[in-house]
Amino acid sequence: MDLELNGRTALVTGASRGIGRAIALRLAREGARVVLCSRSEDVLRQLASEIETLGGGAIAAPCDVTDPDAPVRVLDQVTSSAWQVDILVNNAGLAEPKKLLRTTDADWEAGLALNLLSAVRFTRVFVPPMIERKWGRVINVSSTTAKLADPYYPIYGAAKAALISFSKTVAVSFAADGVSCNSILPGITRTELVEENIARAMKATGATAEEVMARTLRKAPIPAGRIGEPEEIADAVAFLASARADWITGVSLPVDGGTIPVAG
Repeated sequence: MDLELNGRTALVTGASRGIGRAIALRLAREGARVVLCSRSEDVLRQLASEIETLGGGAIAAPCDVTDPDAPVRVLDQVTSSAWQVDILVNNAGLAEPKKLLRTTDADWEAGLALNLLSAVRFTRVFVPPMIERKWGRVINVSSTTAKLADPYYPIYGAAKAALISFSKTVAVSFAADGVSCNSILPGITRTELVEENIARAMKATGATAEEVMARTLRKAPIPAGRIGEPEEIADAVAFLASARADWITGVSLPVDGGTIPVAG
């Protein structure tokens, strides 16, 4: 299937690893040029070089997405390269475990700044040019935690739920201008952070990786019987970014092996 992304330009936040890296590579393989954003400048430059080796185009645009001025600085860098962003993927985020009654105002402010406000700010800066061109895509990476409350992640869950609501507002606001906005809800995915957690559990318990995963799946069952891979999230993002998804907007798409339909 031709996704018609050749010649398009995508900006991906949180692109240095995990789901963001997989999204950047997937879009590049479909012919899109990619603007790579995260705080890890060296990693971004390596990824940009990898994309160029594949025959694609990439710009490393290191920034802290929680900085209110970051989107404008990235836009200036993109403009100076004579590129224009057609697809915005707000992927930056982090889930830090802390039970509700232990959280502070500072925790909430930091969590909302990263997991919600960064997407709001990048959208405000990069959507107006899309409106002028009458074509654009905004894809926000939320989480199944937005739908399935987890007592260890109250801030992350609240922020990702708000991100879904924000996505729907963007969708209805700009659908007539040719700009769609959808959210993706990944389930547990084999990112570097998950691998690190598995390694810690192995060290603490003496269990094998397979035993750790079996215990995890008993506590949080996934009908598919396994956790997801970053590339599976990236495939969904690529489709929603494509010309094949012209009439899809305002959707919250779980990519979770069936977790949400079964659990609630």
